[in-house]
Amino acid sequence: MLLYALIIALLTTLWLAIVIHAIRRQRHAGDAPPTIDPPPVTIIVAAMNEESTIEPAMRSLLALDYPALEIIAIDDRSTDRTGAILDELAGVYPDRLRTIHIRELPPGWLGKCHALHVAARHARGTWLLFTDADVIFAPPALRTAVAFATDHGADHIVLFPQMLWKGYVEAALLTLFTMAFSFGFQIWRVESRSKRAFVGVGAFNMVRRELYERFGGHMPLRLEVADDVKLGYLVKKHGGRSMTVNSDGQVKVRWREGALDTVRGLERSGFAGLDFNWGRLIGVLLICTAVMLAPYVLPLIDSSPVVLLLSLCSIAMILAAYAISARQHRLPPWIGLLHPLACLLFAWAFARSAILTVAHGGLEWRGTFYSIRELKRGTVR
Repeated sequence: MLLYALIIALLTTLWLAIVIHAIRRQRHAGDAPPTIDPPPVTIIVAAMNEESTIEPAMRSLLALDYPALEIIAIDDRSTDRTGAILDELAGVYPDRLRTIHIRELPPGWLGKCHALHVAARHARGTWLLFTDADVIFAPPALRTAVAFATDHGADHIVLFPQMLWKGYVEAALLTLFTMAFSFGFQIWRVESRSKRAFVGVGAFNMVRRELYERFGGHMPLRLEVADDVKLGYLVKKHGGRSMTVNSDGQVKVRWREGALDTVRGLERSGFAGLDFNWGRLIGVLLICTAVMLAPYVLPLIDSSPVVLLLSLCSIAMILAAYAISARQHRLPPWIGLLHPLACLLFAWAFARSAILTVAHGGLEWRGTFYSIRELKRGTVR
C-alpha cells in the first residue's frame, strides 16, 4: 500500500505540473497584436430548435467590431421558432446575415455536420468561423482571433470560451472536464507539428478556407460526433498550423444546464467521443478511480502515518490543480473540494455512455438513430 500511495503522489504531482505548464503556455486575448488589414470572414452557425438562445447569440455576432464580415445561419430542421427568429434578424440586417433552411437530412450525415457543410459552400470569406447557436461574443472577439492568426501565420485558431455556470457541482464537473480535455489533446503542444496534439471547440473554430477545402470540408467529418475536435485533427493531418487562445471572456457559453444535464451530455456522447474505443474507456475509468480517487480511500485501508502523509500530499496537488484551472473560467478556487463527487460522476457518465450505446446498438442524435458500425465507419483517422 505504501508503494501505491507513493505512485499516486507522484502522478498527482505530475498532473499539477502539467496544469501549470499548460496554463503558462496559453496565449491570452489581451495580448493580441493589432489587426492591420482584416481579411473577409464568414461566420457559420448551425441551429436546431434553439429558440431560447439563438437571438442573443446572433445579436452578439451582429455586434462584432469587424468590417469584412458575413454571417450565415442555418436552420437545421427546427420545429420551434428558431427559423422564424433567424428570418426576422436577416430582414433587419440583410447586409450581414443570410439564413439557410434545411428541411431534410440526407443519409450518412449527422445534422450539424451537414448544415455546416452546406453553409460553407455558400461562404465568401477567406476564413470560416464555425460556432454554436448559444455562444455569446464580445465585440472585439473576432478581431482578436484574426490578429493572432495573421501575426503567427496560423491556419486554424481556437478561442477557448469562458464557461458559464450556476451550481457548484456543475462548476466542479466543468473544471475536471477542462483539465481532462487539456490532457487528452495535449493543449500545450497544439502549436507544434505533432499530429497527436490537436484541438477544436464548438464555440470558436476558425479555419483558413483554402485549407478547409483542401481536406474536403465537413465531408470527412459527416459522421463525427466530436466534429469540432476532429476539425482540428484534419488541420494538423494536412499540414496546417493550429493555435489556441484563452478568450478572457470575449467568448462565453454555458455548456449544459446544470450538473445533471452535464452528466447526461457526457452519457450521450462520451463513448462516441472516445471513438468507441474500449481501451480508452478503461483508461478514463482507471484514471478516475485508481488514481484520482485513491488518495481519499487509501487512508481508510492503511492508516499508517506515511500512507496518510502521501495521501494528504496527493489531495493537496489535486486541490491546487483545481484552483489554478478554475481561475481560467472564473470559477471558485475552492471548487476542488468537490473533486471526489465530480470524479465519481465523470466516471459514471462515461461508463454509462458505453453501456447505453452498446445496449442500443448506437445512439440517437438530433432525432436520428445511428448504429455503432455506421459511426465507426465514419470516424476520421
